[in-house]
Amino acid sequence: MTLTKPALALSAVTALGIGAAVLFAPVAFYAMSAAALPDDVNLIGDIRAFGGGVLALGLFLCLGLMRPWLTQPALIAAATIYAGFGLARVWALAVDGIPTASFLVVLALELAIAALCTVASLKTRT
Repeated sequence: MTLTKPALALSAVTALGIGAAVLFAPVAFYAMSAAALPDDVNLIGDIRAFGGGVLALGLFLCLGLMRPWLTQPALIAAATIYAGFGLARVWALAVDGIPTASFLVVLALELAIAALCTVASLKTRT
C-alpha cells in the first residue's frame, strides 16, 4: 500500500473539517484554543473567508483521491499549504512567544501532514 491515498485522505479530512468550522462557526472554533475573537464584523468576515479557502482546498484534495490525474497536484498542494501553515506557526513562536499547548499540537500536525504529503508526492512521481 502506498502513502498516496492515506496522505490525501488525512489532509482532505483535516482541511474540510477545519475549513467548515472556521467558515460556519469561527467564534466557537477559536474558543476551543482559548482564543477570544473580538466583536468585529470585518475581522470575522476575513476569518470566514480563510475558512472558505481551506474548505475549497479540502474539496480539491478530495478530487485528488478520485481523479488520478489530480493526485500529484493535490499532494503538492497539500504539502505546500500545510508546510506554509506550520512554518508560519514557527515564525509566530519566534516573534510572539510560546503559545498554548493546543497551538503546538496543531503545529506538529501541520508539519507532519506536510511531510507525509511530500514523501507521498515524491513516491508517486510519474
